[in-house]
Amino acid sequence: MKRYFLLVLLASLVIQANAQNDKSWLAIETDPMTTVFGAKTISLLVEPEGLKHWSIFTNLVSADFPQWMDDLLNPKNKDKGIDSKIKIGGGFALDYFFKPEREGYYVGLINLFFNNELEKGVARETVLSHNIIPRVGYRWCPFKGRNFYLNPFLGIRYEYLIEEAVSLQGETFKAAGIQPFGTVHIGYHF
Repeated sequence: MKRYFLLVLLASLVIQANAQNDKSWLAIETDPMTTVFGAKTISLLVEPEGLKHWSIFTNLVSADFPQWMDDLLNPKNKDKGIDSKIKIGGGFALDYFFKPEREGYYVGLINLFFNNELEKGVARETVLSHNIIPRVGYRWCPFKGRNFYLNPFLGIRYEYLIEEAVSLQGETFKAAGIQPFGTVHIGYHF
């Protein structure tokens, strides 16, 4: 997983350096809704002048949600007594805005990998999962400067395990499979 973290960090630096050369639009985003419940997430967005309508982002995340939220995000493991944390995760997304100003409606695809740390009693395991989320969203800039924005979106999340299923004290941890997903990010353009 350290290699993946370094790859995401390197990609972020390359994207940022390229963006500065092309006078691209840089932004950062976070998800305050999940932060309230134990996540730490940061995204770096690049929106090159030469690619009107398009937005590219990379992100990093870690999370330790309360059990009720684990059950909501993955009901296949409800009542198994397995505590699941995202030790580290991240990925990339590509969005297409219908307006060249990159405001209003957009469609996109998020591609995320999570290194999940599982615990039940004294048993501990880690498992790598992959999430693909096609999404529809709306970027809204409530102020004239267009620096601060809100980014609500809805999508369909598909999660599967990269590795074989993991068992802890007789309970098998399963990927969430297909389920609806939505949240509201906040962002700031530089």
